[in-house]
Amino acid sequence: MDGSALLFNQLLRTHHNACMAALARFGAGDVGSPRLLVTLSHYPDDPDHAPTQKELADRLHSAPPTIAASLKCLERQGYVARRTDEKDSRRNRISITQKGRDVVEAGERAFQQVDDHMYQGFSPEEREQVHRFHQRMLENLYQIGGHCQGDAPCTPPGSPERKCDPC
Repeated sequence: MDGSALLFNQLLRTHHNACMAALARFGAGDVGSPRLLVTLSHYPDDPDHAPTQKELADRLHSAPPTIAASLKCLERQGYVARRTDEKDSRRNRISITQKGRDVVEAGERAFQQVDDHMYQGFSPEEREQVHRFHQRMLENLYQIGGHCQGDAPCTPPGSPERKCDPC
């Protein structure tokens, strides 16, 4: 073994730790499910087009109970709101609040700061090459048991779903 797996693991852990520290500095350290919040931020503000809990679970390849627990925490923190679907009262539509949008924006700035520092001294071509290598690695890992399939989006490096600490 050439040690590359250990180095890669160390890189991922260090990147994660740097992102968590940056999120805390930008006031976004308390978000328990950043991936879910980012996903919600891509939906229009129109409540009629907000996703349901099941749609979010399908999109994020997560179990519905996991999404339910994360949403409960995010709602308690004021980052998301649930509204009963006007056409079907058995379903709730989930939307991000302004507070949620603000924390997503802060998170994006934090991640950008970490990436800028991590790639310091890299040319744009080298950054693109690293990106292509990571994409190829992901595709190879999907073939042997990775969770994502086809063209479905996955958790990007540095944005792992984690349990909500305050809840």
